[in-house]
Amino acid sequence: MKKQFNLKSKYLYLSLIIVTVLFSSCESEFKEPSDNFNSAPPVISSVSETKEDKAVTQGVLDNVYTIRGENLSSLVAIYFNGFKASFNPALLTDNTAFVKVPEEAPVLGQSNKMTVENLFGSVEYDFSLLTITDFTEATVNGTKVVNLLGGDFSETSLVTFVSGSEENGNLVELPANFTIISAGEVQAEVPPGVEQAFIFLETSRGAIARSESYGFSYSIYIDGLNTDWSTTEWSGTHDLESTEVVLGEFSVKSVREGWSGLTFWPDDVTINYNDYDAITVSIYGTGAPGDSVNLALNDFQTQLNLQLVPGEWTKFVIPLSDFYPSGGAPDTIFRIDFQEASGTGMPQYIFYVDDFGFL
Repeated sequence: MKKQFNLKSKYLYLSLIIVTVLFSSCESEFKEPSDNFNSAPPVISSVSETKEDKAVTQGVLDNVYTIRGENLSSLVAIYFNGFKASFNPALLTDNTAFVKVPEEAPVLGQSNKMTVENLFGSVEYDFSLLTITDFTEATVNGTKVVNLLGGDFSETSLVTFVSGSEENGNLVELPANFTIISAGEVQAEVPPGVEQAFIFLETSRGAIARSESYGFSYSIYIDGLNTDWSTTEWSGTHDLESTEVVLGEFSVKSVREGWSGLTFWPDDVTINYNDYDAITVSIYGTGAPGDSVNLALNDFQTQLNLQLVPGEWTKFVIPLSDFYPSGGAPDTIFRIDFQEASGTGMPQYIFYVDDFGFL
């Protein structure tokens, strides 16, 4: 597994090179039958992932693959589950072709065939497709789980949570228990201690797909307050061990008067603004439609208004750049406030804060 994941850490760089080289030409540059081709349909002997030259029978959307066989120099079209793919005819040889699986190719409920067509006929090759489109989070019987969505997951063989990198000396790869719910959904248990990771799903057909980042780059509150942080408030009370939770065991219950607030600040740690991309937090509203909270940075240097949904948890993912749309971002973040901002004149407002930190 380590070799596979280390190679994936270079995925973006290699993909840019491959895509630029392989698909810079137009699909209209096909040669004519008079160019001394073998007058025979194509033959496919194998398909390999181009980055690692590893034979596979399942492809990942948007990845590049090498087709090996015969009579490939006169190819005119390649289809994945009936969806036409891009390739550079200038790179064709009689025995090899390179193709990129379209991001729009259908995955589920398909014939799982790659169709290769040349000037003299066509051939089908068993080849299913894999992608992770999204994931959801939940707690089942006290265990945090992630439900991966996409497909085709029917032959999933391994799910791994991967954080850090070999280059930084902090690479961690943690296999997870998983259940195949359907071809389009796999549920994986989050290994103990994981706060942030990429989730890799591998199938017995050789394909590996990676999710978007799960969890936090830096957590402030997950089932408890980060020990490097403190809380305070004005005109209200709060409880750091409320059992009204979005995940896990505890959340922060905030009981507020109008326009009062709950404050989080780091004690002995420096939070560099440029180290993170976004703030994420889940908030549960208990009042009326239209109730809201202001999320403020650095003693109200800047703030954004968050609309709450009564009786529901709402997950917010807010790019830090949204706080400073015109520039002027600080070097550090030294205070974060949740200020009641409904403006309805009620004597008391209650909201809950959970799964709070930086991405």
